[in-house]
Amino acid sequence: MQTLITRLRPLARWMPERLKQPVRGLVRDWQLRRAVERISALPSGQLPTRQMLEELRAGWGNTGYAARPEYLQELMERAVSTPGPILECGSGVSTLLLGLLAGRRGVETWTLEHLPQWHARVSGALRRNRIPHVHDCLAPLQDYGTGYSWYTPPVERMPRAFQLVICDGPPGETPGGRYGLWPVLGERLGSGAVILLDDADRPGEEEVLRRWSTEARMRVDMRKVPGGAYAIITRG
Repeated sequence: MQTLITRLRPLARWMPERLKQPVRGLVRDWQLRRAVERISALPSGQLPTRQMLEELRAGWGNTGYAARPEYLQELMERAVSTPGPILECGSGVSTLLLGLLAGRRGVETWTLEHLPQWHARVSGALRRNRIPHVHDCLAPLQDYGTGYSWYTPPVERMPRAFQLVICDGPPGETPGGRYGLWPVLGERLGSGAVILLDDADRPGEEEVLRRWSTEARMRVDMRKVPGGAYAIITRG
């Protein structure tokens, strides 16, 4: 496969446009598979290198919407050590990482995604690359009638207590933003549970943090990174 990819790359510029997209998809699939294999070969508990992470992001594509490296680094450090189930709000390359790092230890990840096409893409990548212990749930957004919309999680099938939450959705334009995590699934976040909230310096996320802090005992640790910030929130 690598030989074929090497031969196709210089020819791509001369190809008709209708052929370029399938070739690009073939290259990305190969890059993604190679990155997954390299990460899977690491000893349990060892974090991928920055180069491995960049290879995974390149193979996944859609890098303009992928989480920042600093946030992914925090996510990876938590994924290799968290003792219990993980809840992920919104899916993407982070879903693959959670399966590769936590799933190989037998720790389950439950991912909520509201877009059918994106859900199909993530599910397909998980299946083709045999990434374990990830439940990728199609969960349409629902108006909960009190000023916010959020996912419709399959609560009856989900664990009773999550130890780690990766909160990168729903999109900022959703009424209430990411607030719905607490009223919908807050009872499944026990003392000591950790929430990683990306884009924590945006006005919508700042309002979410304010509302969460008034409704529950939470310790917030803001981490500034190039181009933004994320928050580590501990339920106390």
